[in-house]
Amino acid sequence: MKVYNHLAEVYDYFINWDKRIKREDPFFQHLFRERLGTAILDLGCATGGHALHWSEMGYNVVGLDSAADMIEQARRLGEERELDIEFLCLPFTDFASRLQQQFDAVVCVGNNISHLLEPPAVQRLFSETVKSMKETGVAVFHLLNYQRILEFNKRDFPVRSMTVGDKEYVFIRFYEFRPEQLDFHFIVAVKDQGNWISRGYVMKHHPWMQDELVDLAKDSGFTQIISYGGYDFSEFNPRESNDLILVCERGDVE
Repeated sequence: MKVYNHLAEVYDYFINWDKRIKREDPFFQHLFRERLGTAILDLGCATGGHALHWSEMGYNVVGLDSAADMIEQARRLGEERELDIEFLCLPFTDFASRLQQQFDAVVCVGNNISHLLEPPAVQRLFSETVKSMKETGVAVFHLLNYQRILEFNKRDFPVRSMTVGDKEYVFIRFYEFRPEQLDFHFIVAVKDQGNWISRGYVMKHHPWMQDELVDLAKDSGFTQIISYGGYDFSEFNPRESNDLILVCERGDVE
């Protein structure tokens, strides 16, 4: 996406990767170990935070994103860490035939699904994921709990800030509600030599609900789908959970 090409250089400045990995990774390691997984596909990898971490742990990881500048940044970081990891610039809805392997786990986190605005696009994402998985594999899709966002008018995100060298960065994000979709505003303010400069970006998000996604996942070939409300394996609560995490499998139903 063009917006993320503009954000690639500063993307990691508003994410505390150490804190995020510490919070999220036990969830993934549990799923990987259950399947004796060694091969992981990170869909929507951005600058590669998760993919780089898993590669350092010894997994065979491929990172995929549709934003070319994000992929270039991820490749640079992989080279700096001397990791043997492949990063590819491909769309979420057309990647299975272009990959050279099938995976034990396919991970799509960070609210990526919200960028897909119509059901056929989501179904293509799910179908491509099914094609890319081993029979015993698992897929994990994370997005925000939009039922809670819409019901309680949760339009604002926490403000992030970071100082890098002699520059100070502030990141402001908020939703503007539209009849069928949401406008996601992302503002980057930079203080350089005492002067503040800001730039704003707007992206369309679709507020996907749990039942919609579960139906699309089943239609795409997933046979077992579990919904969680967080990376602590908590039960999904439509009115209380901040997140919606779908853990999907394609094996036979017992």
